[in-house]
Amino acid sequence: MFGFFKKKQNNTLLSLHGQEVKYVTRRVCDENGGVKEEIVGKSGRIILLDNVITIMCGETDVFKGDANETACYTLLSGNGITVSGINQLNGEKVDFVVYYKYHRR
Repeated sequence: MFGFFKKKQNNTLLSLHGQEVKYVTRRVCDENGGVKEEIVGKSGRIILLDNVITIMCGETDVFKGDANETACYTLLSGNGITVSGINQLNGEKVDFVVYYKYHRR
């Protein structure tokens, strides 16, 4: 009876581990209230280890956050995700758009 109420793991986050990244952009609000995207880096990986999401561009960590406190949503196009949460590297709340590298399967 106890097996029926186990907490399900987030399959979206588990599927992201090791995913290759084409490029990462950061959403920034300008003085007029509009939103623009700035390219942060290119060619990297998404790593999920010990409940911590890490986004790397090249050899540099761009984002590191707790998986339970970070919101990740798949883009409608299916070629990336949005990541919103507190970046443990600098303590800021950030919104990133991460685009996957395309591989033919």
